[in-house]
Amino acid sequence: MDAFLRKHQSLLLSTLFMVAGLLTAGYATIYSGKQAMIDDLRIVRKELVTRKSQLKALQQKSNDEQDKIKASINSLPTFLSRINEIANNNDVIIRKLSPDSSNSLKFILEIVTDYFTFIRFTSDLESLDIVLDDIQLHPYDVNSTPPTHAISFSLIPRNDANPLSDNSRLKELKQWVSQKDKRNPFQRFAYDSSRKRVRPVIDLTWIYKLGGLGLTTEGVPYATIDRKNYIVGEKLFGYYITKIERDRVYLEKRTADGNIRYSLGFRKRAGENKK
Repeated sequence: MDAFLRKHQSLLLSTLFMVAGLLTAGYATIYSGKQAMIDDLRIVRKELVTRKSQLKALQQKSNDEQDKIKASINSLPTFLSRINEIANNNDVIIRKLSPDSSNSLKFILEIVTDYFTFIRFTSDLESLDIVLDDIQLHPYDVNSTPPTHAISFSLIPRNDANPLSDNSRLKELKQWVSQKDKRNPFQRFAYDSSRKRVRPVIDLTWIYKLGGLGLTTEGVPYATIDRKNYIVGEKLFGYYITKIERDRVYLEKRTADGNIRYSLGFRKRAGENKK
């Protein structure tokens, strides 16, 4: 064995060097490929971070621009005077116009009116640079002809609610509003003197807010309405409280034509389960 090693020493050494060289070259190739991939991934990651930052900046800029477009009031009296003029032209009494609790440039408007007056009023509002949103309708006096409803919606003014140029959409809207014999979706059927009334009282549920019912220390029923407590016989904005039940309050308004009866219950939004 020793003789064989001595005889072929040079061949064995050259073979060993060759194998070692191949292994080294292969490792270098594999390592450099892996390192190159890692470097590429680092570049891609850096590029993605840069792009993400740019997109975030663009999105924020877009949101800021949209906010400026959506709501802008340079003169509050000018905005209010335009709304008031439209209300006067349509014989609408605005019960409340107040800033939204979550957005000082968004206003909540409340009225009590019938369907035809409502569409005339809102179609005239459409002629201003405002956005109408979140319209809610609730019964008020379904026995009147036509029936009246408590209606609220939000206004988002743009550019002081400047009048818009009279475009084709506004013209079509005004033509539709001016049409005669339109169906009234607020009225389920035509009322006449021979038909029994559907509801004996006018509903104030969406005019005043019933917050709770309870008993005083003397056992007298009371109702919390608009954060103030009332008992039977007390007066609420011209209405006398006549009865307090477990889920509703009854009131009367005394007029020259007789007493008008009203009721006030707990508000239930759409989708809420009935108790």
